[in-house]
Amino acid sequence: MTLTRGSGEDALSWIRNSELNSEQRAHLVAFVNRFPSMTFTKANFEFLDSMEFEHQVTIPNAVKKMFTALLLVDDFPEFRVDDYTYWTPRTDNMHPIWYASTWGYANEQERNSFLQANMFPVAQWADTGLSSLAINVSDGQDTKIYEFTGEDIVDDIQSNNSPDSSVFPAFTSYTELISHISELRFPDGTLIHAR
Repeated sequence: MTLTRGSGEDALSWIRNSELNSEQRAHLVAFVNRFPSMTFTKANFEFLDSMEFEHQVTIPNAVKKMFTALLLVDDFPEFRVDDYTYWTPRTDNMHPIWYASTWGYANEQERNSFLQANMFPVAQWADTGLSSLAINVSDGQDTKIYEFTGEDIVDDIQSNNSPDSSVFPAFTSYTELISHISELRFPDGTLIHAR
């Protein structure tokens, strides 16, 4: 899967030339300004088509526009967020959570359970899976990022409850999510703190 890589100046140019609204652009500019020395990445349509084909989902066009404006930084380090915009059950215990970018389901079992709640994960709590961040792939107008645990969705399914009853809005959009990234952790243990 191919990604476009560039400097902070490149990323700001991508954002200026994107089809995003002013608020979404401001989110992305905030992220670039927090980590100005990083190499940034954005998705292209080959990457998104491959993602959709592999996982048999349709990503909302509004979300695709965000991914093609700015995806993250190169090498996809684990990241920590400073807060959720909305309350979720993890709100009061966020400090231990390091998210790893996933861009899809870990296996067919996860796909089957998550899709019953219409969720496509973009990140999960590294090594534990006890928190997932995901987009809604059933509503083409919904840009929110949702937070949940896979265990809760499975419990809902087994209890004949609605699987989305354990899914909580966390951010208004993917752009808002990455504007809240406060730390990056690379595989060699290097930590980069936001400015």
